[in-house]
Amino acid sequence: MGLGMRPSVGPGIGARATAIPVAVPAVDPEKCAGCGECAKACPFGAIEVKGGVAVVNAALCQGCRACASVCPTGAID
Repeated sequence: MGLGMRPSVGPGIGARATAIPVAVPAVDPEKCAGCGECAKACPFGAIEVKGGVAVVNAALCQGCRACASVCPTGAID
């Protein structure tokens, strides 16, 4: 699975804002154990475990990949 992209509004010059693309990690449901370690590691509260599978909320995700670094099964790409 690939990474999704969404724009994130970052600080601009003056009153202008700049769109910065953020790579939103994808979760492979076949590999996800639903342990919740990714949700605990996410500093933005962008991950919930639903139906035994981690789900990333693209509106909250900042692309830090803390979730991927702690996933014991390598389900987050």
